[in-house]
Amino acid sequence: MSEFIQNNLTREERINLMKNLLIDMDKGLITPQEVKERFGKILENVHPAEIAIIENILITQHHFPQEKIHKLCDVHIDIFRESLDKENIDLPKEHPLKIFLSEHKNISQILKKLLDIAKNIEESSLSQIPQILKENNELFELVFDIENHMVREENALFPFLEKHDVIQPPQILWKEHDSLRKRFKEVRSYLSKETDFTLDDQKNLSTLLKYIVDLKVSHIFKENKILFPTAIDKLTTEEWESVFESMLDIGFAKYTDQELTQKRNYVEKNEFISGYLNLKTGKFKLEELEAIFETIPVEITFINKDDIVQFFNRGDKRVFVRTKAVLGRTVQNCHPPKSVHIVNKILDDFKSGKRSFVDFWINHNDRLIYIRYFAVRDENGNYLGTLELT
Repeated sequence: MSEFIQNNLTREERINLMKNLLIDMDKGLITPQEVKERFGKILENVHPAEIAIIENILITQHHFPQEKIHKLCDVHIDIFRESLDKENIDLPKEHPLKIFLSEHKNISQILKKLLDIAKNIEESSLSQIPQILKENNELFELVFDIENHMVREENALFPFLEKHDVIQPPQILWKEHDSLRKRFKEVRSYLSKETDFTLDDQKNLSTLLKYIVDLKVSHIFKENKILFPTAIDKLTTEEWESVFESMLDIGFAKYTDQELTQKRNYVEKNEFISGYLNLKTGKFKLEELEAIFETIPVEITFINKDDIVQFFNRGDKRVFVRTKAVLGRTVQNCHPPKSVHIVNKILDDFKSGKRSFVDFWINHNDRLIYIRYFAVRDENGNYLGTLELT
């Protein structure tokens, strides 16, 4: 591990130093510039995995709120930017990460064009704006298709990082995904605008597009320089195979290089033993039981008593994305950070016996969706888990 030794400090000592610097910086005892000037030599060869470790330590041991970590993230990335800029990823063509890296290059080109549109809108007359938007409709569709890229990261890559205790970088990036989704929705409202554009509309739209560009450019840097190198450092060959399989399940974006998505000859691992599963009221062959779950016109997910996703059926027309990467993941990490408190409230009520059933309707992609949660209990009333039906 010689790459983590600098100025006679071990990796553990370097991590502790960086952690304490960030704590002092948060308290206002030292500025980012002073950190770079006083400790630049020590920090010049920082490894991306060390930043992920620091963020996790600050959350778990020092009880830093996630919001504060999110704000500090940009600052400490700026401090370590020079060393991170040296971090280059060299992978074989068939590696799943090649897809994400290739997409980042294509997304960067899309963002450059989007910035040009923002400047054009800023400099044009109000009457010209609808035509500018109409002429660039295809580009906006590519921008909105960044959603596909984000969904694949959240459901194919993040779960495996979490299994290796890399928690905070995915959480921070997921928050930025949600921020982008919110801005995409605002852009769509301008594209469908039926009334004349005002000066405020012109200013707000230009600012909105620039915000998307700035946020995504910064986001790509964090992923390329921290998230992806950390993933390479942590994930096994078998886990990367599962990442790619999950990516295939979800599908790819319009700007994805199709040569990188050709299906590998991975062997499907069947962990079930052939024969019958005997139940109190009958029995099934395993292939029969699996076929029944796939035939039921309802999405089913089972979360065990420890809040771990243990099973889901796949179905042909799922409402929500599910891949096998989610198995073994905590249900809290399967939801955006903004809604985790709702999930925890339902589970707490089920475990305490306060409630055994929760249902509600949501609007999702212009569809009205009915979701029902049931507490699963044994004959003695002991909580076994939660069943979600969509």
